[in-house]
Amino acid sequence: MNNDLFVIDLSGCNNTGEIITSVSTAFEVPEAKERKIGLKLNDITLNQAQMLSIQSLIASYASELSYVETPNEATKNICENMGINAQLCEKPQLSTQTEIAFEIPKTFQGNGETENTGMQGNGIQDFAGNNTLEFQGNGENIGMGANGEMQSNGFEEFTPIEFNEDGKQIMETYKKAYDEDEEEKQTWEEVDYYAPPTDEPVVVDSKQTIYVNQTLRSGQVLEFDGNVVIIGDCHPGSEIKATGDITVWGVLGSIAHAGAKGNRDAKIRALKMNAVQLRIADCYSRRPDGTNIPYIIKSSVFTPEEARIVDDSIVLFKIN
Repeated sequence: MNNDLFVIDLSGCNNTGEIITSVSTAFEVPEAKERKIGLKLNDITLNQAQMLSIQSLIASYASELSYVETPNEATKNICENMGINAQLCEKPQLSTQTEIAFEIPKTFQGNGETENTGMQGNGIQDFAGNNTLEFQGNGENIGMGANGEMQSNGFEEFTPIEFNEDGKQIMETYKKAYDEDEEEKQTWEEVDYYAPPTDEPVVVDSKQTIYVNQTLRSGQVLEFDGNVVIIGDCHPGSEIKATGDITVWGVLGSIAHAGAKGNRDAKIRALKMNAVQLRIADCYSRRPDGTNIPYIIKSSVFTPEEARIVDDSIVLFKIN
């Protein structure tokens, strides 16, 4: 890891979401990766879980959070408890620029130009040394200095970020196509998005997967050598057969056979499990008599379930 410090100015960010977005944007510059990272924060109080999330995000780019400058004493104490070098500073003035540098921040003039790099106000500060990157106003690289030549076709272009008059990044919010009633909100479960990060690897299924964006009706049979994901319901009288997993984003009321070639680790999942018959490898089970009805009443609230083999029997588990 390169020990040069790469500093990201987040003094215009007022909450954790804005910090995460700005840090992710900063890493669009390849030179930010595999470096020690410094952050300049606004007067915002961050708890340990939030700092861990930011630290984990930076680590995902093979970089290391090693320096934080903040006017908030509580945030400074949290950083020091985590072993991060932290320093108190005065509350920064709101800026329309996002500063990114390879050293402790240099002096900026009022027009957004650094005194020692000649970078015009496009939001990215050059780094000192002979290999100075030069950017046009639209964020496109136009070359390197004489001692480290790089042409524009040798550097990945990126889309410039738009800012409003207050220096905030312009970004539309996604909208819901339905209304939420208060009774439904009372059933929601809180999710801790700032839970401590984990070093556990992501488990990847190498088998091929197909997506079927329709409802399977009575008489239809779907067979596939791999995983099957159905976006819709599966009516009684239809059948799904797959050598891998079967996932139904809807009501499963048909026959479902996962692990058809003997894979006992295969699983069957559905938003609503009402299958006439479940088969996994060489294990079979049928629907309980109490629910043996040709249809079920659809509801806006489902309890997703997963079927898997336990001690040579197929057992259903709730998916949390």
